[in-house]
Amino acid sequence: MELLSRAEQEMSLAALKQHDPYITSIADLTGQVALYTFCPKANQWEKTDIEGTLFVYRRSASPYHGFTIVNRLNMHNLVEPVNKDLEFQLHEPFLLYRNASCEYISSGSMTRMTVIA
Repeated sequence: MELLSRAEQEMSLAALKQHDPYITSIADLTGQVALYTFCPKANQWEKTDIEGTLFVYRRSASPYHGFTIVNRLNMHNLVEPVNKDLEFQLHEPFLLYRNASCEYISSGSMTRMTVIA
């Protein structure tokens, strides 16, 4: 986990719990990621309006893990539960994943995150 003071860890956890009261702890974080989606018609990645700090967390209810990007660009955060429908592929320095709605998504600076959950 990136080095955060105890106070910063507690503030981050409290902020996450405002959106999901079942979050119990932060497993890891990275300070800057950007979210891209794959556009099959254009056969290219397109940057979304989501970028910011990524938190990987544990929950006390199912699903027991998830991750969120706390968006610095607007009020819409990305929230993804980690469940059987989530698929990951590591293509350094990117982590690609596909969720239940079959969206292919890429986040930069994610190499370390693949070993957490």
